[in-house]
Amino acid sequence: MPLSDAPFPRFWRGAAQCVVLFVLLLLGAAIPLKSHAQREPGSVTIGFEIGHLGGATAKLYRPDGVSYSTLLTTDGDDFAALYLHRLWERPVSDSLVHIYYGPGLYGRGQQLDVTPTVETGVSGQIGLNFYNERFEVFLHATPILRLHPSLTPRLAGSVGLRYDLFQPDG
Repeated sequence: MPLSDAPFPRFWRGAAQCVVLFVLLLLGAAIPLKSHAQREPGSVTIGFEIGHLGGATAKLYRPDGVSYSTLLTTDGDDFAALYLHRLWERPVSDSLVHIYYGPGLYGRGQQLDVTPTVETGVSGQIGLNFYNERFEVFLHATPILRLHPSLTPRLAGSVGLRYDLFQPDG
């Protein structure tokens, strides 16, 4: 059954996702854990984000505050998109919060069940995050410029949570 035929309208599905994320964030904040200043180079995190651009996300941390972030989003039926960003992360002074920003690329296929059409473009990302033990909580804006098949600007944004799968020894 396509998502458009689901028993709940799209608005309620989005609202339910926001409630689930909010509860997870509250639970994470309620557990007293040691905070980390920043991820170590070689760390790999996976998680999810919701908002206008939601889906499965992964991030690879490199030296000097550089990381590579990816987002795979789909409705499971009619479209799929992949976003890739190279990000620089810097701490906000006197805070556990970091700011990150950087350029990216995206590709998207639409009408996958009929005659697929492909979109490509460039994007950017700017956001804030903080770390709590093995978790990263983040919020970002993503300006997007579709280049093909037509020139179209958009602005997207989301919030999310990633779990650190691998912490290098050291």
